[in-house]
Amino acid sequence: MAEPLLKKGSSGLAVKQLQQALSDLGYHPGAADGQFGSKTEAAVKSFQGDHDIAVDGIVGDITWLNIDEADTSNPTIKKGSTGSPVRRAQKRLTLGGYDTGGVDGIFGANTESAVKRFQKDFGLAQDGIVGPKTWDKIDSLGD
Repeated sequence: MAEPLLKKGSSGLAVKQLQQALSDLGYHPGAADGQFGSKTEAAVKSFQGDHDIAVDGIVGDITWLNIDEADTSNPTIKKGSTGSPVRRAQKRLTLGGYDTGGVDGIFGANTESAVKRFQKDFGLAQDGIVGPKTWDKIDSLGD
């Protein structure tokens, strides 16, 4: 389940998702263009400093975890949703033993199936949608 190690010079979808997450959290990585340049590195370092993480500008497991947990909003998410809340749900579900197919911030078929299994196990309506009742149970996985 390891998320990709990202640093200056990295590129691709994971970088774009990182940039969007940093932007959503009030950091300014520049355009979400999938290119890990100086602005993204500065935003990562600022985030790391604010969260008592080693300030190295490299996004490894600890920085990913803190980014995923920093957005505590609980919007209703479902197949097709994207962003930090999806990443947080995917991470918690995966750690709880529900395979989401990875933590990528994209609510696809694998995440939907994991949510339905989770909902069944916790006696919730098995609709594959993460609303308030499902969020309450998912958030309890991190306690």
